[in-house]
Amino acid sequence: MRKLSLFAIIALAIGITVFHSCKKDDELTNSENKTSETSTFNPNAIENMDEYLLGFMKKISSATRDNETMTIEDAEWHLTACLNFQFCNANVEKTQVVYDTIFTTINVSNGYISFNDINTSLQEISTEVFNIYTSSNLENKNVLFIQPEIQDEASTRSGNVVRTVVATSGREGVIGNHYFDDDDIPLSLFPEDAEYSWRTTAIDTLAYFINIFEPTKVDVPDRIYYVEILSRTCKWNNGFSGRMFYFECSYGYDYKLNQQQMAYYLDSYLGLIDSLCPMQLTYMNSNIVPWGGTAPYDPNYKYHNYIHHVLNINYGYEYHTAVPPIIEQL
Repeated sequence: MRKLSLFAIIALAIGITVFHSCKKDDELTNSENKTSETSTFNPNAIENMDEYLLGFMKKISSATRDNETMTIEDAEWHLTACLNFQFCNANVEKTQVVYDTIFTTINVSNGYISFNDINTSLQEISTEVFNIYTSSNLENKNVLFIQPEIQDEASTRSGNVVRTVVATSGREGVIGNHYFDDDDIPLSLFPEDAEYSWRTTAIDTLAYFINIFEPTKVDVPDRIYYVEILSRTCKWNNGFSGRMFYFECSYGYDYKLNQQQMAYYLDSYLGLIDSLCPMQLTYMNSNIVPWGGTAPYDPNYKYHNYIHHVLNINYGYEYHTAVPPIIEQL
């Protein structure tokens, strides 16, 4: 696969407009959608998300653009929406998800960011996303979602840090359609005499089934991308005691889960994914990470060391498009 320059990537995104009916270039400047220091951006007012994002990318890359600014929150929304629209497809089967993190900077002045700096940041992150995708060894690879976050702290160089998580999905073999419902997870998914290390094979196996089981089945032919992403973290001690794997231990961390425990926690994690989904959002993906540490002193605790799973869940505002992602056009 040949590499394209960053400007070529942006040009491809803008060239996608042939799929849409033409509108005047100044549509984005209508008072309803115009973002400045004196107006508030409202994504719910956007009637055609594809056209809006294409128009926005064209506007911020234009040499004749006005010296407009927007708030940090609105800039983060636009970076998220534009990156996911360009690169991502959430409507794919997957058996694994790999996460990469990109660190860049963006100039912030009194809580506002200029269109020029948003454009520069978009190009910088796009280049890194493209590099992550081309270097990935996943089979049937696909960029699942991109989640930039403009952090409060400034970098050691200049501007605020932009931390961008890139989730790349892969699929090995034919997995068929498996979707979670109200029935119990069958024990047959796990061998009767198998044992799973809580921090390695248990996590890998649970993550595999979480990736192919989903709370709801979405039958749409179009590509799905997200314009806003909300994350939720579930730990044993933040309201999910009994739902998350947790074990107190006097020494060592080599705990193994059996068949029944694996079925229980898979059912529990999928149930949490389903029940915690906010209104108007849809489930994107989740991952499980191991955690260990020392509990605060409590005379009721027999042991003070503990191990447990942490479930990170991502939900998003979903949009459908017939436009293929940039990567598929290379």
